[in-house]
Amino acid sequence: MTQVEAMFERYGPKYRLYVTVTVLLGLVALGMSITIVNVATPYIKGAFGMSASQVQWLSTGFLAATTVTLLISPWLMAAFGQRKTYVGLLLVFIAASFMGGWATGMSMIIAARVIQGAMTGVIRPVALEALFAVYPPEKRGLATAIYGMSLGLPLTLASVVGGYLVDHFNWRYVFFVVLPVCGAAILMGLIFLPDREESGRKPKLDWIGATVLFIAIFTALAAIANGQRWGWGDAAIHWLEAIAIVGTGFFVWWEPRQERPILDLDIFKTREFLAGSIVLFLFGGAFYGVMYLLPQFMDAILSYSPITSGELFVPSTFVLAVLVPLVGRFSDRIPTHWITVPALTITAFATWRFAQSDWDTSYFYLSLSMALVATGMATVPPPTLSRSIGSLPPRLIGYGSGAINFALQLGGAFGTVALVAMIDRRTALHSAQLTHQGLTPGNPMAMEAMRQYGEIAHRTGTSDVYRQAAASDMLSRVDATWATIYAYQDCFLMVAAALAAVIVPSYLLSRWGQQRAAARAE
Repeated sequence: MTQVEAMFERYGPKYRLYVTVTVLLGLVALGMSITIVNVATPYIKGAFGMSASQVQWLSTGFLAATTVTLLISPWLMAAFGQRKTYVGLLLVFIAASFMGGWATGMSMIIAARVIQGAMTGVIRPVALEALFAVYPPEKRGLATAIYGMSLGLPLTLASVVGGYLVDHFNWRYVFFVVLPVCGAAILMGLIFLPDREESGRKPKLDWIGATVLFIAIFTALAAIANGQRWGWGDAAIHWLEAIAIVGTGFFVWWEPRQERPILDLDIFKTREFLAGSIVLFLFGGAFYGVMYLLPQFMDAILSYSPITSGELFVPSTFVLAVLVPLVGRFSDRIPTHWITVPALTITAFATWRFAQSDWDTSYFYLSLSMALVATGMATVPPPTLSRSIGSLPPRLIGYGSGAINFALQLGGAFGTVALVAMIDRRTALHSAQLTHQGLTPGNPMAMEAMRQYGEIAHRTGTSDVYRQAAASDMLSRVDATWATIYAYQDCFLMVAAALAAVIVPSYLLSRWGQQRAAARAE
């Protein structure tokens, strides 16, 4: 009798609920750490006098650590069991949260974010495996729907809570707010999660593969993030790119030669799993991209307070809460593409709506668009995870659980960093275009605007000597604002295009899954 079977015998059918609540607490607590610090980033930047290139390491280090540790999680569970892994990662996360909240310098807070990111990556495969252990195959759709909610809910909830804390208290509170939830998750994990099933020697971890992969991802993210600031032709960027390419090539060569690799590349020989990985990579980049762009747009263009920006995500939270149970109920009964394709279409349309936003866009317009985006988070990852992992042979399911989450997080990491670089690049481009097309004798609109700004300067008491300079300064400020607006619009359009591209592999995943099921039935 396995430990899970013994737990069912002890607690009865309610044991499934106990495990679900246990992992949800941990997933929500650690998932909030992904975006809650983003709300406080301007305040952290000011507190420690960090430059733009320095402050981006708060996200780059977090994302790189999250991505790599997703693949280490299966080894941790094999070596220590679900209970010790789950409780241990939460204890380390708590320590890192205190480190970040009490940080006295830049290095300290960046290190705290890297450790938090590592623990956030570990928890996802642990939670998914725990859910799959207590839900029978015919209810795996519900299990992955619950898991999908735990991925999307913290991102929207963090914006609300983080905005409130920063607005009413201090940026340091964003590191402490989830600690009571972590405490409850630890207590329940000690009671309800099983210990290590196997006895004997613990498996060895492929430290070389893990280290090389971390370096490859970290240098790739750093190259993308700093390319615009340092210059894409800068020698440092070329070195980072070379290290990333060589590291990736070495990892692909190294892994098949290991007795217990951190990533068994055989999983990608299953076409359904490959299609699902592509879906979640693109979708992760798009969704995390929206979650990064929208708060920045509201701050830079609309001058919303942190709490107002957070409140905009409240309807999205309700959408997730309503749709996730429905997706869980129907994803095991109908073909996946009947759920994912309409959802992706709606999400792409909602992101296109963001691309039409400017400084006159209403709060309701943005809130409705974000609620539509949330339909994608509620309905795309759960059935995709279930179908992708279910297509693998039993010996590869553990690797598949980590790898499919890896694809989602890797897409989010590269998508977010690429958008950061794209905003800088497109802002510079539009600024140059507006300047070139601006105040010239052949541009009557600019000349008329100059005249109106001159009248405004005159009415505010500016002397005739400085009126022309004041009008020119106002015009340049308006041009700079519009350059930024156009840059955000370009980024949202790119995200919408990525979401539209996800439709093809999502449809193929569903059709190939149906063909496999039909072949088995024969």
